[in-house]
Amino acid sequence: MLFHLEVTPDSVWFALIGGLYFLTNATRVFTYIPQVVVVWRCKEGARSVSLLTWGFWVLSNCTATAYGVLVLGDGLFVAISVVNLIGCGMVAAVAARRRSQWRSHGAASDAPKPRPE
Repeated sequence: MLFHLEVTPDSVWFALIGGLYFLTNATRVFTYIPQVVVVWRCKEGARSVSLLTWGFWVLSNCTATAYGVLVLGDGLFVAISVVNLIGCGMVAAVAARRRSQWRSHGAASDAPKPRPE
């Protein structure tokens, strides 16, 4: 084995990885806000946003939350998972709503008009 890193609860590596996990996931919440704003302002029904991808991330955060509650029993892990679940859910919900609005109202008005002959 070329590289071996032993991670034990009392090791510096354990603390470093835990700190990085907290930092990256705690600040990740702020990355949802610009995405929600962009999706909300989109006039074309947020067609460039993948509902499949964001929906899968919602599911992934649901399973992470359940894992945190049922397996780890770690309140901080659960809190981070719930915040990310809410963030992904907001993006997916706003995109789905904008797409629905565009289909029912915007698509007809955005369609090319026939030219008079």
